[in-house]
Amino acid sequence: MILEMLGYIVVALGAIVAGWGLFHQLIVGGAVTAFRNISENEARLFIMGWVAHGAFISLAGILPVILVLFYGALAAPVQTTLLLCAVATLFLSLHVFLSGFSTHFKPIRIGAVLNLVYGLFLLAFVLVANPLLD
Repeated sequence: MILEMLGYIVVALGAIVAGWGLFHQLIVGGAVTAFRNISENEARLFIMGWVAHGAFISLAGILPVILVLFYGALAAPVQTTLLLCAVATLFLSLHVFLSGFSTHFKPIRIGAVLNLVYGLFLLAFVLVANPLLD
């Protein structure tokens, strides 16, 4: 019963993270205009990095949602995917925190906190739900 409820929380948090990644990709125009006097090549690199960052966040959010809904949260491949998504989002948020959290744009800071919460929840869920740890 508790694991089923935690699985629903995984789905809800994953959907929120995936939506945040999509939002992150959509606001790239506003983010690039914050810089003055950058060349066209620099702007393209910034846009490419910003969109890739958002796409990664979307993938890390939607992949667990799809797998949990279709196969259940306790299937071994799903557990492995949840673990990998947890580690990946924790590394992403750790990178933002270590590279000067307060110097980043507000959407990056919000995403870092969201990814940290999501990654820690996924990690905790995998540790609690893993049948090998019983």
